[in-house]
Amino acid sequence: MSGELTPVALVRAEGRTAAEIADATEAALDLLGDPLRHICKGDRVVIKPNMFQRKPGFVTSPELLLVLARQAAARGAEVYIAERTQVIKEILDLSPIHRYAKVVSFDDRPLRVVQVPGATSLRVPIAIPDIVLDCEFFIGAPQLRTHSSVVLTNAMKNLVGLLPGFTTRVVHMAGVEEALVDLNLLRPQHLVVCDALTVIEGNYPMAGSLREVGLIAASRNAVAMDATMAGVAGVGWWELAYLRDACERGMGPVDPADIEVRGLAVEDAAFAIERAPVDLTPPRDGIHVHADTACADCRRWLAAAMHRLRDELLSFPGELTIVSGPMERLPALRGAVVLVGNALYEHREAGVYLEGCPPRAIQIAGLRHAMGHPVTEQESTQFRVPRQDAERAGGHAWPAPEELV
Repeated sequence: MSGELTPVALVRAEGRTAAEIADATEAALDLLGDPLRHICKGDRVVIKPNMFQRKPGFVTSPELLLVLARQAAARGAEVYIAERTQVIKEILDLSPIHRYAKVVSFDDRPLRVVQVPGATSLRVPIAIPDIVLDCEFFIGAPQLRTHSSVVLTNAMKNLVGLLPGFTTRVVHMAGVEEALVDLNLLRPQHLVVCDALTVIEGNYPMAGSLREVGLIAASRNAVAMDATMAGVAGVGWWELAYLRDACERGMGPVDPADIEVRGLAVEDAAFAIERAPVDLTPPRDGIHVHADTACADCRRWLAAAMHRLRDELLSFPGELTIVSGPMERLPALRGAVVLVGNALYEHREAGVYLEGCPPRAIQIAGLRHAMGHPVTEQESTQFRVPRQDAERAGGHAWPAPEELV
């Protein structure tokens, strides 16, 4: 890209008290030159955090959200803090944020079926909560995380959480990398404030661990934000397929030469985030993996799944064949069989089938089922078994929305 540089503010929090987090958040906003100045009295402002899981620490900082809500409300806006499950209400139940904003779940809002203009993956109409489409100002407040399929998630992938309840499944069915870019086309973010106070690293979302980093970043452009924070975390922007796609569609810059980092320099904030595992070597003889033709996302998903289930794979007494990627003919199938990814749809009756490109974390239940381990009634909705087995199994209940990651 050429022309004026896109600013990204980067600030280190001095500590973890509410006041210190507020000071760092306000400092990041100040470095952007009052990014909320376009909010007018009566405007609807939606702030979308990452706050759909109950696990302590695996959420956007409530103190960061409080600053954004308070500043937007001070301009006379009607402010919503919104996420795709009811969990957000539990987390913020006792927060003073209720003085400035309404805390809502997208699952409770009326939906509007819309076509995403310029979509390359989500080319069919999708249901979007009304306030997402109608708000005058939209703020993303993601938490920086690794991801077992797309490597790193932040501002852009946070918008997958705009889809209510179980409809997030459509993103994986359509191809998650392009689909999340399509969602950013549908609802551009006027402002992104990234919580990297505590990041999630390792084999997330199948596992993952917390790491104290102490950073807050802000930008008016989600693409520039993600490219910058990737660099801070030791990940090349070119490794993230959704960033390459977004840049090619003209949604923002990824080259550091086109981005002006204000405040803390990237090299002074840099750390090496622990990535999800990518090794596809079977943990023992008798586990057969055929994934040479699989796309990068499905290969990463499979590596993460085998890492997560390593102990179960080692203790499983039989043989197991795992296949992923397009192929005209299946390889020799020995023992239990699991088929991973959309490319194997035509072979779905050959074993336990996990759809998606890539599948979601919850779908590792299909691997456990193939090994004969019990799975919950909810987990059993996340994979397909050969038709004759399905007829014997009967119907199943839906899983809780917060499990669908």
